[in-house]
Amino acid sequence: MRSTAFRLLPIAAMTSMLWACGGNDHSGNTQAQSAPGNASNPASVQPALLVSRSVYDPAFTLTGTLPYNATPETTNTAPVAAVSPGTYPNVFTTEGATADGNFGVTTDIVIDQWAAGATSPTQYLDVTAAAMQGGFDFTTSFASKSELALNLSQDGTAITFNGYNAPVDQTDRSNSNTPGVIDPTNPDVAQPTYRTVAQLDLATKALTFTNTNAYSGNNGRASVLAGGQYYIVGNAGNSGSSPSPTYGQLDMLTMDTGVQTIAAGSSCAFSQPVGTFFSGNASTYTAPTSCGPGTITDALSSTTFAKKTNAGGNQFGFTLASVGQPYDKTGKDGNFRGLFLAPDGTLYVSKGSGSNGVNTVFQVGAAGALANGAKFSNLQNVAITPLFTAPTTAWSGAPGASNEPASNTTLKSALTAASATSWPLSWNTGFPFGMWMPKTNTNLMFVADEGDGDPADMAIGSGGLWVYQKSGSTWTAIAHITQGLNLGQAYTVTDTKGTYGTAGANYTTSADGLRNITGQINSDGSYTLYAITSTANNSLGTTFDAGADSNQLVKITLGVSGSTVTTSGFAVMQTAPYGQVLRGVAMTSQ
Repeated sequence: MRSTAFRLLPIAAMTSMLWACGGNDHSGNTQAQSAPGNASNPASVQPALLVSRSVYDPAFTLTGTLPYNATPETTNTAPVAAVSPGTYPNVFTTEGATADGNFGVTTDIVIDQWAAGATSPTQYLDVTAAAMQGGFDFTTSFASKSELALNLSQDGTAITFNGYNAPVDQTDRSNSNTPGVIDPTNPDVAQPTYRTVAQLDLATKALTFTNTNAYSGNNGRASVLAGGQYYIVGNAGNSGSSPSPTYGQLDMLTMDTGVQTIAAGSSCAFSQPVGTFFSGNASTYTAPTSCGPGTITDALSSTTFAKKTNAGGNQFGFTLASVGQPYDKTGKDGNFRGLFLAPDGTLYVSKGSGSNGVNTVFQVGAAGALANGAKFSNLQNVAITPLFTAPTTAWSGAPGASNEPASNTTLKSALTAASATSWPLSWNTGFPFGMWMPKTNTNLMFVADEGDGDPADMAIGSGGLWVYQKSGSTWTAIAHITQGLNLGQAYTVTDTKGTYGTAGANYTTSADGLRNITGQINSDGSYTLYAITSTANNSLGTTFDAGADSNQLVKITLGVSGSTVTTSGFAVMQTAPYGQVLRGVAMTSQ
């Protein structure tokens, strides 16, 4: 199936309207800033910082029946009604209060620009409005936490980010099927929707959009442009949510997950999987020779799938079987969310959520495989390999320690009962998200840890920033930093002007860890990193979706000498206004 033709939008000609100035928060609310501390004064001239955010439509009220069917292959016998009131913020109790675990609402995408030394954004671009002026619908899903990562292209001329080819105020699009990959077992019965890669040219301000059928049943998360190709990561789909999916249905979805690639501006919406094909039942994969998906030949295609058996478990790039575990649910080992193209052309991804696979950072292909605009010579000959070594000793939460599998009694005893089962196989950082490396030292890696959503675990290593150093072929954690993040400490978010109904309405939430990160090298050799926080413990109750919390933009300046890391800790630069969330960060120069 052909994608919608991508469009060039002359945003430079719309500057007066779309590139607004002066710290406007795009909603009428102003959130107080905390004191930046000495982390705001590194010895350098800072390049511009870009931050993506999403703004919930205050005029939207959810009513009626949701596009959810627990038995998608038959008539919906138990329709799910919207919660009441269906306004923000109560609307985001839907997922916890109803059977619709796919709930989300499409919303505007905004990119803020922070000038060097600024205490608030100096300009913003309403990407959704710009796309609409060109006749293209492009939105994100509120409150999908892992969307809108920003990545600078390899040549430094553009940033890329992912969204949906859908208008605002549409429900459950983040778990919908894509038009070219229809999963009949998907309980999300919203209109099939393309996952779209957006590219913003930093010089001309032109936007281009490339539609893909990737990540049917779930969300695209991050993309980067190198050598004319987009490399993309996203969630591993609903992957047969009906009681009895077949191997064939899951095979279709595994070709749609993991690391995907598509040519920038492609008129064919089918991206291709990156990685060696693995099978537990001698299935084979044949790449396509024309526009369309590849083919998995599976003798069990019509057989009901059996999870965690030696039959099936078809995966691209990485499989649990390679680390001594049983073959798992087809496609789920590639549930990646973080993406970073290192200065030397090495591609890295991270997995930090879901109950399958290994939570760690992975290297995609050989070191430097994408250097200088090169491409992978054979997509089916690319290994996706855990970067950190498997743990051999009991995890203690210390900077140099490793996380053992969740079945390990030492780790289980350290975790609270509520979260003990939420730690799958975790190698080093428990819940890795974004990554960053300085171009002057690719033996140094900073890794964000989102945390496990349980504030009680923050004291034992959940959440924060990990610093890794490479010696030979071995990566070792040399620091774990949470100072200044105030993990687990409540802060208040207020609807100051009543934009969402009542002036003074408020809730509290707390930082739980970090998601996307970026950084810069300062003239004195120190590094300044910028990060987006994750949240937990919202005062609106346990049914409230933490992805709808107004989270924070934070920064930290640190020095690394040998294996010693010094810093005065994190400082909060911005708390997202009420009804808004922050998602991605990128420097216009690294």
